[in-house]
Amino acid sequence: MAGNGKPKLRTAFLHNRNQVVNLLLVLVDIITISMAVLLATSVRFLLIPVMGGVIHWSLILNGLILFLIFSIVLTWMNGLYPGFGLAAVHEMQKILYVVSLASVFLGVFLFLQQLGEAYSRFIFLLSWPLSILLMMLGRFALRNRFSRFNWWGIPMVVIGSEERAAPVIDKLFQNRRLGFRPVFYFDPNLKATQPIQGVQVVPSKEELQNLATKSNIKHVVFTDSMEEVTSSNFHWMRDVFPNIMFVLKTSPFGSLWVRTIDLHGTLAIETNYHLLNKQETIIKRVLDMFLTILLLLVSWPVFLLLALLIRIDSKGPIFYKQKRLGENGELFDSLKFRTMHHDSEQMLENLLDSDAQANQEFEEFHKLSKDPRVTRVGRFLRRYSLDEMPQFFNVLKGDMNLIGPRSFLPRELTAMGEYAQIILKVKPGITGWWQVMGRNATSFKERLQLDEYYISNWSIWLDIYIMIKTVWVIISGNGL
Repeated sequence: MAGNGKPKLRTAFLHNRNQVVNLLLVLVDIITISMAVLLATSVRFLLIPVMGGVIHWSLILNGLILFLIFSIVLTWMNGLYPGFGLAAVHEMQKILYVVSLASVFLGVFLFLQQLGEAYSRFIFLLSWPLSILLMMLGRFALRNRFSRFNWWGIPMVVIGSEERAAPVIDKLFQNRRLGFRPVFYFDPNLKATQPIQGVQVVPSKEELQNLATKSNIKHVVFTDSMEEVTSSNFHWMRDVFPNIMFVLKTSPFGSLWVRTIDLHGTLAIETNYHLLNKQETIIKRVLDMFLTILLLLVSWPVFLLLALLIRIDSKGPIFYKQKRLGENGELFDSLKFRTMHHDSEQMLENLLDSDAQANQEFEEFHKLSKDPRVTRVGRFLRRYSLDEMPQFFNVLKGDMNLIGPRSFLPRELTAMGEYAQIILKVKPGITGWWQVMGRNATSFKERLQLDEYYISNWSIWLDIYIMIKTVWVIISGNGL
């Protein structure tokens, strides 16, 4: 009896997976918002000797309950439970909107109840940014952890030719935080016979209909071109799946900020190429400068310590200058802490001449995973990206941005091909999309594609997301 109960329990769990995810997200939101308010209250409590006043704990706790209610209701109304299909930057936008509006509602309530004087304005104002930050981090951590499980996300059927469906399935698995999980694949031409990355091939339309009904699958991804969607095919999919997603062919424009427009029954798509918006690029520059100056003020003791360690560890200068391609292809001196021996170029030439495997690796990735030229201190600096700290001065000088595409060597210009045309439109960055999404696991071509994605989809929100991811990458010791 116990054995028979397990499949039923699993089936019930899978049918209610969204409710489980919603519960987890609600718990995370409650915990993170409560932590933000309590942290703000603790800071204010510690400042009583300086600022004076008293903390009305009962009022703070009652306000926290109202703040949580407002936040949870607004989060639900904005589709963040469970929030599948939302890119990270879109989720960040919605969190900012939700927490800000909840703060306004709390402020209005306190005013109407004539409690504004008793409720600390310091706590009220500090709770707002802390709630936004901790709610973002809590949700990112939850999605990153639980999206690894098979029960996480929306089960989907992928329909299309094998050559078009395979890369789409690969992208769905790579971007698991979206919550789109392919479970069945159907080729309308009935040519595919082997599973794609473990996704089961369904041999016929009739069997697909039965499986979708039995498994309670409501979503389908159609990967072939829109021209191939005849009326009969569309009606067939519509009768089985209430939610249909069409995958368009790759375009040279951004996909992150796309919106649809109804031209009297004709579908049109508008994309915003924010890189050409001078107002937003000015905001980006101001934000980069502010953060860079702040980081320099905080990290100057680390600068001195690292400089001493480099000097003790090996012969040569503390800093290393290298010509890099900047905006519009102009050369500039990229400044780093030296991580290699002083005769590194000769060492590389000798290694590539004598080791065919190393030569092949350098040709594909333009770097070596086990580079003998790197010093002992250099390995530590690279692991935690400390070697790039002097590039803060490149940002202040105007040669680089804090966030942007990776800077390329002049000799790599030919290998960049047509990607150079868009990548060299902007200043390179100390950190960027490639650094936090692939790093050592990506080939040179994939690195170019990631840089192109960043430029085509750039926004302040994307930069903030990259900054958050950068902190995690550095702490984890994966380097940039």
